[in-house]
Order: sequence, then C-alpha cells, then structure tokens
Amino acid sequence: MTATGTGATESRSAVNTRGLFYDAAAVLGITALAALVSQPWTGVNSPDSEFYASLALFGDQVASRALDAAYLWTRLGYIVPVRGLVTTFDPWIGFEVWRWLLIALIVGATYLSVRLVAGRWLATVAATLVALSTMVLGFVGNTYLTGTILAATWLLIAAGCLGCADRLAARWQWIPALVAGASCGWLLMLNPYALGLGGSLWVGIRVVQLGAVGAVGAVGAVGPQRWRKLGRDIGLLIVGAAVSAGVLLLAGLAIFPGRNWLQTYLDWNSRLDYTVFVGDPLIWQRDIALLVPVLAVPIALVALWASRNSRWAWVSLSLATMNLAFTAVFMLAVPGPWLEAQHYVAKLWPAALMAIVLAFAAVLPEVSWSLRPTWVGPAAVVTGLGIGIPAMLWSGRWELTLSMAQGVALSAVALLGAAISFLLARSAGSTRGATPIIVVFALVLVFVCAQLLQNGRGALGIYRQYPLRAAYVDYQMREQMASKIALEQWLLARTTDSDRIGLWTDPERLTGEVAAMQLWGYYNLISTNPTLTRDESKILERIRPSAIAMYAPTRPQIETFAASLPPWGRPSELECTSQPFLGIGSEQAWLCLTHLRWVG
Repeated sequence: MTATGTGATESRSAVNTRGLFYDAAAVLGITALAALVSQPWTGVNSPDSEFYASLALFGDQVASRALDAAYLWTRLGYIVPVRGLVTTFDPWIGFEVWRWLLIALIVGATYLSVRLVAGRWLATVAATLVALSTMVLGFVGNTYLTGTILAATWLLIAAGCLGCADRLAARWQWIPALVAGASCGWLLMLNPYALGLGGSLWVGIRVVQLGAVGAVGAVGAVGPQRWRKLGRDIGLLIVGAAVSAGVLLLAGLAIFPGRNWLQTYLDWNSRLDYTVFVGDPLIWQRDIALLVPVLAVPIALVALWASRNSRWAWVSLSLATMNLAFTAVFMLAVPGPWLEAQHYVAKLWPAALMAIVLAFAAVLPEVSWSLRPTWVGPAAVVTGLGIGIPAMLWSGRWELTLSMAQGVALSAVALLGAAISFLLARSAGSTRGATPIIVVFALVLVFVCAQLLQNGRGALGIYRQYPLRAAYVDYQMREQMASKIALEQWLLARTTDSDRIGLWTDPERLTGEVAAMQLWGYYNLISTNPTLTRDESKILERIRPSAIAMYAPTRPQIETFAASLPPWGRPSELECTSQPFLGIGSEQAWLCLTHLRWVG
C-alpha cells in the first residue's frame, strides 16, 4: 500500500510539474508575441512622459538642477526599477526589458485568473486577447506611469482572484494577500488614485469570497472562519504594502539624497489645483472608449444568470461595478485630472478586461475542457487564436473616428454575441459539442469590438497623446526620444549639481517636450513670451537661476530671447547645439545655454 501511495504521489507530482511547464511556456509565448508584434515606443504624453524617462535615466542630476523638482521625483514605483535597468544595461535595452516585464505581468495575471476557473485553453485565448489590446500595448510602450500602473493593478486583481479560489494548501494561503499588499505599496509609489481604485477592486473580490460557498457555488451566509481569514489577509496586505513601499522609499533616498518623500507629496498635493486640468468637463460623454468598462457590467450580469450563480460570475460583476462606482465617486471628489487625461481612463481597463474574461470563464468552467469529445478544447483554442490574433492586429490599426451612435452599436453587437453564446452554454450545456468553440468566438468578438471603440475615440482633450494605434504603427518615437536624451546629456555635461537652471521654450511650446527632460513646467519656466517682459525680469532677478536653457525650432528665436535677459545678470555667451526633430516646423530642435553671474 505504501509503494502504491508513493507511486501515485510521484505521478501527481509529475503531472503538476508538466502542467506548470505548460503554463509558464504559455505566458512566455504570449508575452513574446505581444512584445514582438507591437511598437516598443508608442508615443509620448508630453511633458509627463519625458519627466519620468529623464528621472529614470539621470536621477538626481535632473532634479538637483531644477528650480523646483516638484513632486515628480516621488513616483518611485516607476523611477526606481527603470533606473536600475537603464543603468545596468544600455538605456534602450533597459526600457525594452521593462516593457517586456510589464506585458509579462499583465499576461501572467490574466492567465492565472482564468486558469483558476476554466483551464488552460481559455486562459491561453483570454491572455492573448488582453495582451494584444491597444490600451495595454499603447501604454506599456510609453515612459509615463500608466503602463506600470496597469500592470500593478492587474497583479492586484490576480492576487485577489487567487485568494478567492481557495485552491492553495493551508501553508501557502498567506501568499495572495501578501502579493496584493506588495501591489498596493507599488501603486502608492505610482499614483494614489490608482491605489484607491485597485484597493476598491480587491475589497470587492473579498466581499464575494466572504459570502461564497464552495469553490464554485452560490453566495451564502458569512461564517466566522471567513471573517478570521479576512482579518488575517488585511494584516498581511498591510505588511506587504509597507515592505514594498519601504523598499522603494529606501531606493529613492539613494537616487535622490536628502529629499523627503512624504513632505514633498503633502506639500505639492496641497498646492495643486486640479481644476486647471479640466479642458472639457463633459469629455466623458463623448469618449466612446468608456463604453468598454460599461460593457463589462451587462456581460457579467448575463454570465451570472448563465452560470447559475457562479462565484466567478460574482467576481466578474464585482470588478465591473466597483470599477465604475469608484470612478464616479472620484469624479465628484476630484474632477480635474480624471475628466481630462486619457491616462485616467486607461486605469479602468484592468478591471474591465478582467471582468469580461472571468465572465466567459464562469460560463465555461474547468470541467468542460476535460470531457469528450477531445477535439473540443484544441478546436476552441485554434478558433480563438487563429481568428483572434489576426482580428486584434487588424482592429489595432484602426484609425477612423467613430461617433457615439456607432460606438453604442458596436457595444450592442458585442453584448449580443456574448449573450447568445452564454444562452447556448446554459441551455445546451457548456460541455456539449461545439459550445466552447462558439463561446470563445464570442469572446474574440467582444475584444475586437472593444479594440475598435478604443482606437475610434479620436483626439480628445488638451493632451498631445498619440493615438492608440501607435501600439502597432511606427510614429518614429524612438528617434524623437533619442534626440531628447542627447540634448539633455549635453545640458547636464555643461552644468553641475550646484546649478539651478531656468527654462524657456518658444511661445508655441513646440519644443516643450524636449525641455521637459529638465522638468519643464510653470515652476521652472522663466517666461512664456518671445522676449522677457519687465515683470518676468523682476521675478528672474528674485529667483536668480545660475543658468538659462533655451529651446526653440530655430536658433534666431533663442538669440532674440537671450538678448532680452537683464544685463545685470551678466549672461555668458550662448553655447548651442541641435538635434533632428519632427513636427516642429523645422528639421532640428535647438538648445542654447547661458550662465548667469548676478551682480550684488
């Protein structure tokens, strides 16, 4: 009996090991596919993207020279890991490694969550569709914080799902809450709003777990054991958040010595007037991309009915509704940034896409993939990938702007496709014949419609955000970034940490994104006019920068402005350089530097 038991244990171990190998290979394969078919540089949301690229590349060299480093250096959740990569490797390799890591986190989180419910076939298809989304690829290829926020939020949701699955042995049940806490600490060091959104999503998942009965069952009474587990997990979450935030803060002290994260953050949060970001307070009524997170709610509701009250349909509904509920509250409390920046809209996608794939997973539980006929599983994944990949690549290049009516029609098509497939799964049984193939086809339809909604939103808001189709179409952003880096290196080489550099750009701000490498902004700009006005001269004399860096499409523009500098500042002769640059009305962007030696 002992020998037989040992043999059975070894057999199960071999199966588990082989299964883990398949899972790892699937995640790595999907990650490589998404990274290789997409653009490594997908556009820049000036000036914010340059801020963080520059701080990751040069660290305190940039912050120490700024008239005011503002709160920008506090975004340690991006700056710390990327600085580690770009200083360990060639900068271009470092940025690319980070992009691959973000994609891998998003793919792995999606795959794991669906794998908990519906097995490898559907997990492979779902993770592939998510990875090829332009909302994902468009932001992980951008040096702004959003791509990192998306990955951290996806990780937090996956940790919540893993805890909700009740699959882990007792000795490992502390892991999901600790990982969720680490994700929260990471989000804190990126964007407090993202932390609030992610935390609300985790709470929503845990509410489902509190009332759930069995691995896949109806919602029932809350027992004392589940309350104890929730209390333990909250404690572990706090520990994980403290550890991850603490590690990033310590690294931040090394990169930006002498700076106080908490004091800086509190000071700047009290100074910021978010209403200045509101270019259009009704923008949410015209952004058809917002139909995607809205669409997740009815899909989850239909899945709840079709799956006969599955726990995972409840998780899907929780993610979809908490996503919108938290956003609505945030819009009322802090309207400025959310109503303007497309990046705040993008933060809704982890919960929306995860709600959609979990709804489909709830309708196709794991057992349906292991029954006869054996061709159903392979045929479903071939359908999902064979149709889904070309369709996502095609729709990812979509460039026409869609009206709200067209967006609503597309949403209706997606919902109808999902509802019909769910109805078939409920009436015919999810284990019958070609049902899984039809449901997977409907999942592809939903993601393609979502892709068209994302890409068809048009140019919204005051930010110069490249279209999401830049995820697949080359806008020569790598060449643009190379010129910005070269100009910043030239500036740093001719100044020291003791210098305080005031900035000026051409009045049209065509070179604002170049100047942003030195933390361009109203607190570092000395003028917004072609020449210095009398009032600006008085301000300049009061703050007394030791150098002025001037950026413009042509050198004569800079020379005209430099001539207006007060003579008692004793400006030195101009030192100038230029780099190739597109989209500014000339072939090059110019940078000139003068040192000031104030009298008295």
